[in-house]
This record gives sequence, structure tokens and C-alpha cells, in this order.
Amino acid sequence: MILPAMAFRDFRYSWRRALWSAAILGVALAAAPPASAAAPANGSHPVTARLVPEAASLAPGTILWVDLHLDIAPGWHTYWRNPGDAGLPTEIAWTLPAGLTAGDIVWPVPERFVVDGLGNYGFRDAVDLLVPIAASQNIESGGTANLAAAVSWLVCSDICIPGDAKLVLALPVSASPAVPDPTVKDLFANARSHLPKPAGFEARFAVTGRELRLILPEPAFAGFEQPSAAFYPFDANVIDAAAEPKLQRRGQGFELLLARASTPAATVPATLNGVLVIRGANGAEQAVSLHATLAAAAPRGSSGDIAWWQALLFALAGGIVLNLMPCVFPVLSLKLLSLAGIGDRAAHHHAAAYAAGVILSFAALGSVLLILRAGGDAIGWGFQLQSPVVVGLLAYLLFAMGLSLSGVADFGAGLAGVGGRFAGREGLAGAFATGVLATIVATPCTAPFMGAALGFALLAPAPLALAIFVALGIGLAAPLALATLIPGIARLLPRPGRWMVWLKQLLAFPLYGTVAWLVWVLIQEVGPEGALAALFGLVLVGFAVWIYGTTRLAGPAMRRVGIGLAAAGTAAALLLAITATPSVARPEKTAAQGGLGYEPFSLVRLEALTSERRPVFVNLTAAWCLTCLVNEHTTLDSAAVRHAFAEHRIVALKGDWTRQDPEITRYLQQFGRSGVPLYLLYDQAGAPNVLSQILTQAEVLDAVGRI
Repeated sequence: MILPAMAFRDFRYSWRRALWSAAILGVALAAAPPASAAAPANGSHPVTARLVPEAASLAPGTILWVDLHLDIAPGWHTYWRNPGDAGLPTEIAWTLPAGLTAGDIVWPVPERFVVDGLGNYGFRDAVDLLVPIAASQNIESGGTANLAAAVSWLVCSDICIPGDAKLVLALPVSASPAVPDPTVKDLFANARSHLPKPAGFEARFAVTGRELRLILPEPAFAGFEQPSAAFYPFDANVIDAAAEPKLQRRGQGFELLLARASTPAATVPATLNGVLVIRGANGAEQAVSLHATLAAAAPRGSSGDIAWWQALLFALAGGIVLNLMPCVFPVLSLKLLSLAGIGDRAAHHHAAAYAAGVILSFAALGSVLLILRAGGDAIGWGFQLQSPVVVGLLAYLLFAMGLSLSGVADFGAGLAGVGGRFAGREGLAGAFATGVLATIVATPCTAPFMGAALGFALLAPAPLALAIFVALGIGLAAPLALATLIPGIARLLPRPGRWMVWLKQLLAFPLYGTVAWLVWVLIQEVGPEGALAALFGLVLVGFAVWIYGTTRLAGPAMRRVGIGLAAAGTAAALLLAITATPSVARPEKTAAQGGLGYEPFSLVRLEALTSERRPVFVNLTAAWCLTCLVNEHTTLDSAAVRHAFAEHRIVALKGDWTRQDPEITRYLQQFGRSGVPLYLLYDQAGAPNVLSQILTQAEVLDAVGRI
């Protein structure tokens, strides 16, 4: 009974709003008689308008502020720039002499009016709308400038009445600077006191079910006792203006819960812009203009509701587990191999250099993510692998490493910083570079605990977010460091011998496998035609490694020729990589034989299925996500899971995040996730159950059995 009742409520609300808006629009657009014909019983219009200049004259190269002052009769109100659920904002159409330009209205802080279940933003009693008029240096002094304004407004009480006025200011143009008119000093001071001030703090917001959650830091509420807050968005159809906002504490700050608009025109903005008003029980009040960026936040009770210290612990644990992921383990094996027999002191130095490479790389990656977040971009873990250029370059690097391990070339100390000594037995630069590479190849993988930690990081203040990325790096570097610091572990490493050559050559093949996978990812991103250039790039990399290895022990002249040809081949390969661009059309996805039959994910399709009370499984994945591929192969495509889905008539939706997709990014952030995989099982009531990132068949079958 809950869903039908909610549907009826939304239907009734939508029709009431539609009829109300249609009535207002019909009155406003009709060829109405003069305003007094629609006036109240006393024959006067509820609004009186006048233009008031701040100075009695204009001067070239200056700005004159003009106040559109509206006196509003008791019981009536006009509307703000965003009128809310119904209404029309006041507008001014200027006719100005050459050399004068009118700016936009600078809107004061509005009030909220709730009438018949509809929320509106506007003004009562009186309102001052300030407008800047800019005078160019070229206007001639000595004359008179006529500033004409055609003003229109809508004023409402029990009924709504459109109004208009044609107002003119005749101001002399003087060569000397204009002097403020002392008779209107108090009027303009009062008008400016009602303007919102710029926010001195960073705000973010998240989308969770039927709410927008505006996340505000503790300093925003300094000096306010028992604070309350209201928010007026600049954009329409974002929040339910009639719903009362709720302020609650969240960690080290506050969270303002705003009911989302539920009409067909409702939207989720990329940035949430508006006016925040904070009030305290002690009478303090402050209004600020906010520019809130979208951030990850999880629904209550999910993994996103964690304390900062829990996020740091989760990051540390996730980094440790990341060592066992198929992305990282081959590189870690190479480094462990290089430590055999080099002595405890040297091993300690190598481990320290490796840890420095890992931790600094994670800090750099976190900094990039935070910079993009501050710019309003919706990004997440593994975002760089959505770039074909990065995928191609990583494939080239791993291919060159594999060839080196196979004995095609043994890069010298001069190339230690770019990968030649990733598996070398000496050289701290090589150990540091190994840490950098381990971080790079770790990004396609997601380990347990990482989802909650990274989701928290993309929501937290910058210093705490950076600390979480550093904790991830410490976790990734910890096992190798412990292996060198604990004598018992170090003694388990065998002595150097012929076996090291064989093992080194054997470890080249996991790298070749990774290259094959990266090329497959590249095909998903750029299409078969674009991937052909990358394949030729691999040929050029192979040639560069071979010619370098062949000529490195030759005479000086031949060695210079070899280095030149290797450099030319490498440059040509890099050119092919950086010219790779994403394909316009996404490749058609076909269900793997014996796998789940997926439909493409979209919010429209998801909402349609949940409104029909159908159970839905959502799989958000990416071609470059090894964790995702392993989960699908070992769990989701198993016969038991497929049979359970068919028996319960579960519709499976797959969202492909291989390339940037803002809709999927925002959906991930609703559940406190910064990357894939994300698995959700919606029951017939439309409630989502978040499954683990490392799936097991038992977990999936248990979740299916409970819907």
C-alpha cells in the first residue's frame, strides 16, 4: 500500500502544481486590461513600483546603482529569481542610451511561502532589487541620459495579479565623479544588508534517494546556538520548496536534508547553487551564497556513514589487501625477486624507496582527484583509465618491461627512472619507480574496504581526503616493508642463482597478459579502428627494445645508431598513443554465452522497473576493472546465480563505466562510492541492498532469497 499511496500523492501534487502554474501563466500572458481592472476591492493595485538612483547624476567610466523599489500591500507577496513551485520572478527590460549597460538584478534573500501545499520564494511588505548601470568612458558629459525600464511582476495572495509599470529616470551626465545622494543613503544601506554574502567555506552536496544532502563544515555555524538553516536554490525543479529542511550533525560538520522535487521536470544539478540562511536561537542570522559541488555520500546505514578514523583504517586495510589483487601481485613479485641475496641493509633501502614511490604516487593521485573535485568534475577511482591515452601508454610500458624480463634487452642505469630497473637487483631509483608502477597498475582493482574509504575521501575536506589516500599508499607498501624489516621473513628468501633468471623470464608472461587485457580495454574505448594504431605502437615498442638490446654492446657508432633508432621507435609509438581518441559510438554489448542477460543501465529504466515493483539487479562495471571481470566470471555468470535470477524474475541492468558517463558517476556517488564495481539488488518495494565488492556466490544467493 505504500507505493500506491506515494504515487497518488505525487500525482495529486503534480496536477495541483500544473493547474496552479497554468492559471498564473494564463493570467500573466493574457491581453489583460490595466492592472487596476484586476485589483482588490479598494481599487488599488497591491504593488507600487519606483526607480531610485543612488546618485543624482552619471559620470563616464563609473557604475551607478539603481534600486527598483516595490511596496507590497499587506498579505501579498512577489517572487524571487526562482519562484519555487509556482509563480513568476520580477523582470526589468531596460531601454538605455548608447554607452550605458544594465547588469542583472542583484537579488536579496527571499522568504518561503507555503500555499495549498506549494512552496514559493518571494518577498512581502517591500523589496529592493538593485541593478548596476555601467557607463562607458565614451559617453558625452553635459547632456541628460534617460533610463527607461519596463517592469513586470506577479503578486499573489489568495489570488494572483500580474502588474507592470514603465518607469523613467532622467539623469544629467557630469564629467566629475557622481556623489551618492544622502537622501537615499539609508535606503541603499538597508537594501545591501539583505544581500547574501559570499560563503567563506566549502560546501558539497550528495543525492540520496528522495533527498539532497547539503554538507556543511563546522566553521559555517560558528557563533550560532542551536542553529537552524534554510536553502533557496537558484535553479527550479531541484528541491520540494514546500518541504521543511532538516539540519543535523554529521561527523565534524552539519548536513541539511532537502527533499528532492518529485515532479516530471525534476532534475539533479551538476552543482547546487543558491542562498543558505543560518539562524541561531540567540537571534544570530547569516545569509551566504553557496556553490556546492557534487560529492560522494551514502544513504544512511550504508558504508558511507563512517567516522574519519574508520575511513583511515579502511584505507589502510584496503591498501594491504590490494597487494593480493591481480593488478599488483606481478609487480610485487618482481620487487621481491630483486631483494633476494642483496643483504639486509640494501633490502631496507630498497623497501624504503619502494614505499616512498607508492605513498607519493597515492598522494599525487589524491591531489589530482581533489583538484578535479574542486573544479566541479564528477570523478572517481580509476578515472585515468577512462582515457585511451593512459591505457595505451600503460600497455607500452608493461610490454617494454616484459621484453626486458624475457632478455630482449637489459636496460641500464640511464633508464632506471623510466622502468628499466623495475625488476633490477640494485638501484634505489628502480625501487622508487617500482612503487610508482605498483600504484598505477593498482587503479583498475578495488579491494575490500576501499569503497567506503574512497567514497569518504571524495566527500571529506581536502586535508582529510589526502590523508586517506596516503593511508592507502601505506597499506600497499606495508607488506614489502615488513618483509625486509622482520628477519624471519627475510631469511625465507632463497639465495641468488640460476632460478632467478628462469623466474624473471616466467614473470614476463603475467605482464604480457596484462598488455593483452589493456589492448582489449582500448578496443572498448576507441573501437577496432582506433586500436589498430595502438597495436602498431606495440610493434614500434618491440622494435625499440630489440634494437637497443642488440646494439647496446656494439661499438660506439653502432650503439649511437641503436639508441637513435630506439628513440625514434619510442617517439613514434608515443605519437600513436597520444592521438588515440574515444570512439563516438559505444560498442554493442552482447550477453556472454551462459551469462546473465543484461539490459543497458539507465535511471529511467531503473525507475520504471522499481515503479512496477520488479526486483532489479544493477551491475556497474568497466572493462578496465579486473575485480569486476573476476566477479562476473566466478559468481554472476554461474549456473546457480542465473537460475536464482530467473526463478525470482530479477531484471539485470549493467552500467558500463569504461568511458566517462556522468549519469553512472552520479549514481555511484549516491551510494558513497567513487568507482566500480558496485552491485545493488532492489527488492519489490524499491529498496536497494548493497552487495560486497568482492562477490561470492553464497552472498548473492542469500540476497536473492531475501527479496
